Amino acid sequence: MAKIQNISEIHPTLGFTEFDILEKYRKSFHESELGRLHSVFPFERMAKAAGLSRQHPGRRNIFSPSAKIALMVLKAYTGFSDRQPVEHLNGNIHYQMFCGIMIDPSSPITNFKIVSAIRNEIASRLDIDTLQDVPASHWKPYLDNLHVCMSDATCYESHLRFPTDMKLLWESIEWLYRHICGHCRELGIRRPRNKYADVSESYLSYCKKRKRKVSRTRMLKRRMIRLLEKLLIQRDEIHREYGVSLRYTKDYRKRLSIIRKVLVQEKEMFEGRKVSDRIVSIDRHYIRPIVRGKETKSVEFGAKVNNIQ
Repeated sequence: MAKIQNISEIHPTLGFTEFDILEKYRKSFHESELGRLHSVFPFERMAKAAGLSRQHPGRRNIFSPSAKIALMVLKAYTGFSDRQPVEHLNGNIHYQMFCGIMIDPSSPITNFKIVSAIRNEIASRLDIDTLQDVPASHWKPYLDNLHVCMSDATCYESHLRFPTDMKLLWESIEWLYRHICGHCRELGIRRPRNKYADVSESYLSYCKKRKRKVSRTRMLKRRMIRLLEKLLIQRDEIHREYGVSLRYTKDYRKRLSIIRKVLVQEKEMFEGRKVSDRIVSIDRHYIRPIVRGKETKSVEFGAKVNNIQ
C-alpha cells in the first residue's frame, strides 16, 4: 500500500510532454485557418449522404468515410496533385487532424494512388442533388437574405478551356481533316496526301511532356501551320472540282471561315507580330479575354459563374 500511495502522490507531478504537445497542436489547429475551414463542414453527414462505406481502398484502413470527404476538401483547398496531399499528410499533423486520422511516423503512407481511389469511390456514389442539401442545411442558420440571388457579371460559356496556339491549331487541323475525309468518302475519291498522321503523332508526344522546350514548341507550331495551310488548299481543290455535289451547312461555312482567320492570326504571331481581336476559341469565336489588370496577369480568361443565393 505504501508503494501505491507513493506512486499516487508522485503522479500529478509527472510531466507527460507528449500529451501536452498533442494538446497544443490541437489548440493551434482550431485557431488556424485550416481549423476554421474544418469547423464549417459537416463531414460525417456528408459521408453518410454520399453513401460511403468503411471498406477503404488500399491495405491500410485508416480513412473513415468522413476522412475521405475531408481529404477531397483538403485537396481542393490546397490545389495539390494526387501525390502531394499524401506527402503532406505524412509530415503535417494539422493535415492529419483535418482528416481525423493519425499516422505513425515510422509507418507513413506510401500508396499515392489512394487519393485517386477515394476520388473514384466518391464519384461512383455521388448524387450531387442529395449531397448539396447537407452543407446547405448546415450553413442556413448563418446566412441572411435567403431571398436574394446574386450573379457575377461574367457570363458562362460552354466549350471553353485555356487557349494556347497549339490547341487552336490542332483543333482546326482535326476538324478540317475530318471533313476532308468525309467529303472524299461521300464522293468516292481518294483522300489527298498530307502529313496529318506524322503531325498527330508529334503533337501527342508533345502533349505528354511535362516540360516543353521553346525550340520544340516553335518547330511543331511551324509544322502545324503548314499542315493547316495545306489542308485548306486541298479542301478548296475538292470544292472547285466537286463543289456542286457537296452540301455545306451554315455551321460548316462559319467554322471554315473562323479556321481561315485562325491561320492568318497564327502566321502573324509566329512571325512576331501582334494580333488584335485574336480568336481564343474555335467553338466560341466571339469570346475575347478580359483585360482586368490582375496582380500577376493582365488578362483573365475562363468560364466563371458566381451565383450566390
